[in-house]
Amino acid sequence: MGIIDMIKKLYFKSLSPEKKAKYLKDKVHYLGENVQIYTTDIGTEPYLISIDDNVTVAAGVHFITHDVSCFHVSRYLKLKNRLDKVGSIVLHKNCMIGAHTILMPGCSVGENSIIAAGSIVTKAVPDGEVWGGNPAKFIMTIDEYSNKLLEINNKYPWMKNGKVIAPHGSSRLEEIREKYFFVDSFN
Repeated sequence: MGIIDMIKKLYFKSLSPEKKAKYLKDKVHYLGENVQIYTTDIGTEPYLISIDDNVTVAAGVHFITHDVSCFHVSRYLKLKNRLDKVGSIVLHKNCMIGAHTILMPGCSVGENSIIAAGSIVTKAVPDGEVWGGNPAKFIMTIDEYSNKLLEINNKYPWMKNGKVIAPHGSSRLEEIREKYFFVDSFN
């Protein structure tokens, strides 16, 4: 990697999630509106990536559009020309990709779907579903997950009628959460 590439990589790493998306606008096949990208690993063929509106890609996500095993097989078969194995990655509207997920060539994530952190997505995830694991498999529908999340939030002492009673990042919110998870839990 040359010095220019290193500078570009450092610059990209320093950007906010919204600015990372804008930076990638002319590098990926398609990039919609209101996209947040926390990861820095967009892979070797960003032009094979399509990201629709309102998508969030968490930190540590890996976009893999090219399978380098084909180089090994080409050498094994003693071929003059290298074999190739690539695929697109399509993220549909309103989907969310959890931290440290690996998106493999030829996969897609449906509209309003969620991929759990640490998953490996190898195929098409349908609309409105939550998937996770290695390889990623169906866990529940987005409706089931939404209801589960609402139920959990109703039990949190820092939530009142769906609103946080102390601002995010405030010492008051930290105090309430710490008490809930550590002090109250052990008494």
